[in-house]
Amino acid sequence: MRLFSSLMASGLLLVSACSTSNEEPPVESSTPTTEATTDIGCPDEGPRFPISGKCVGRAINFIDQPATHEHPDIAYFEQMTGDSCEWKLMEMPFATDVLFYQGMVCGDRETRLEFAGGAQSAEIYLASSAYRAEVGDIMDTPIVRVFSADPDDRFANVLFRAQDAMDNPEEASGCVVVGSDVPGWPDDAMVVDNPVEADAQDPADGPRAACGPFGLNQGETNFWRVFGGFSWWFELGQEPVGIAPGSFTLLSQDENGDWGRVE
Repeated sequence: MRLFSSLMASGLLLVSACSTSNEEPPVESSTPTTEATTDIGCPDEGPRFPISGKCVGRAINFIDQPATHEHPDIAYFEQMTGDSCEWKLMEMPFATDVLFYQGMVCGDRETRLEFAGGAQSAEIYLASSAYRAEVGDIMDTPIVRVFSADPDDRFANVLFRAQDAMDNPEEASGCVVVGSDVPGWPDDAMVVDNPVEADAQDPADGPRAACGPFGLNQGETNFWRVFGGFSWWFELGQEPVGIAPGSFTLLSQDENGDWGRVE
């Protein structure tokens, strides 16, 4: 397990200033996590997550875009493992906050994440996989990078990060942030693309890439989301990794010690 390094200087500590919703959502069943602790205080007499203290059986209702069993990754993982698979709600420390996310569980194997802070951005890695006994080199490559977000222009830092990583300033100037309508991606997923190049594309040419390493790559599952006061770059590659990006939800603790979703 990686130790936390220094927090992002201009981003992670800003979460406490964001609005949160502390109201407990209605009861809905969910699979308990292995870290959850038994607590008779939950309405369904189920366990609580150890950090946020949220009841596992109702915490799924904090998530706007939960993955269901109909998600195509379920069939992929069941074929790969030969086991029945399901999505499981999990809790992960995220600096001074908490991240809820859904990971794939197949048999006794599950996909879990771990957090590593940094000076310019935070990084999230695979800690375990639902179908790989050892994740190997994948553990050394972040699947999510987290940057700050401008509260006055929520997409400004997405475009800045993409353009700043490009070698050709003239090419970078033609890039813009656009919505993405890819089946299986979160509703708010976006990419950085060059609309002139997009209009000129011949579909027969196959997948297209544009706007550098943080830009469009039609051959991989790479996209941006902006939520919780941060800009999140998901770089999931060509094959499913067993996490549901749309389920990522950030919780912060208020001055009274109560945990609520960062809006």
